[in-house]
Amino acid sequence: MGGTFDPIHLGHLKVAEAARTQFHLKKVIFVAAHCPPHKSIRDITPAEHRYAMVDLAVKDFPYFESSRIEMERSCPSYAGDTILALKEKYGKDWQIYFITGFDAIVQIVNWERARIYPGLCQFIAATRSGYSREGIEKKVPEAFSPYLTIIEEPRLAISSTEIRSRVREKKPIDGMVPKGVQDYIMKEGLYQNRQHP
Repeated sequence: MGGTFDPIHLGHLKVAEAARTQFHLKKVIFVAAHCPPHKSIRDITPAEHRYAMVDLAVKDFPYFESSRIEMERSCPSYAGDTILALKEKYGKDWQIYFITGFDAIVQIVNWERARIYPGLCQFIAATRSGYSREGIEKKVPEAFSPYLTIIEEPRLAISSTEIRSRVREKKPIDGMVPKGVQDYIMKEGLYQNRQHP
């Protein structure tokens, strides 16, 4: 499961569990984007903090794990490079699924270099309830259709943007992020002074 995770929240964990059960996955590996090509590095929290929060969020789940695979590569870091690295690590006998939000999938599959992605793995795009199938088909190149599954997750309504805003405004974030992540945000003073988009 790839994402900026700035910060990781309970919606991400619910999506991961929904995908794991629906597709009978052995495990879900959470990969915090090191320096995503679609975002300015100045607008996101340093990768080590985001990775630390992911690690705290998944440590108590037996089927989840965190990975530093993108942190070990130079910038920018592309989804296809991560998929290829995981395929090399686990071998050809394993089927890889790439899980992320629908908005991120639209960005990923429309990059110039994404032409090589169809067939690399299966893509799972999570969206909130009430998505428009017609709208999705317009945004995703036809070559990806056989490799893309959309899953609805109502609890994805939590957003990292809202969490950052609430911390900045000194509002509670209980029930939005795991307790360990909340404690880390407060301990490290994240989101309190910086103006995130």
